[in-house]
Amino acid sequence: MQSVSVAEETPLGPTPEPFELREEHRHRTGHCRKRLLHLGDSLFSLFLITPMVVAHWRGTWGWMDLNGSHFPGWLCFVLGATLHTTFALLREPLNAALTLARAAPKSRWSGVKRWLVNRMYTYAFSMACLMHWRGGWNVMELYFAFNLLPALSISAICLVGLVLSKSVRNLLAPPFIILTDRKEAMFSFPTRFRMKVNICSLLNR
Repeated sequence: MQSVSVAEETPLGPTPEPFELREEHRHRTGHCRKRLLHLGDSLFSLFLITPMVVAHWRGTWGWMDLNGSHFPGWLCFVLGATLHTTFALLREPLNAALTLARAAPKSRWSGVKRWLVNRMYTYAFSMACLMHWRGGWNVMELYFAFNLLPALSISAICLVGLVLSKSVRNLLAPPFIILTDRKEAMFSFPTRFRMKVNICSLLNR
């Protein structure tokens, strides 16, 4: 009778783990990591980004209030709306110029210049937002004062308009919406219909 060795009956190597168990373990690890990243992102947005954004808004708003004679309500509202419209019309030309600048030979000065232009553009945009907000706020205070019924009526009418135009999410602000500084989207921002407007073609008509 031929004997069978123990080495032949019992494999020396480890038993391979089934594919399903490995996939389940990987899925659980990835899910746990996503939860931790989501928690960290929420805490970072809530306790760091949001206070700095609110401080910038409140500080600039307060400075305008202290110099109210130079920043009347209607002037702020019209100027803020005009700047918003200008930035919207200039999106495509500015992005085209940015693309050409990136295709040019790179240098340290060109990188610094793009960084400065980006920050100046963002600050100017924030001032436009602040003036638009503050101007509209002051105009409503001027005509509706602090009475409860007019305030609720205006809020209800505006909310219905947002619902009908499917734009209720525009009510969100930090910490629910956080944008990062990305090089590929320096002059881009979303609009209601996300239409690309070429201001050069409009001017040539």
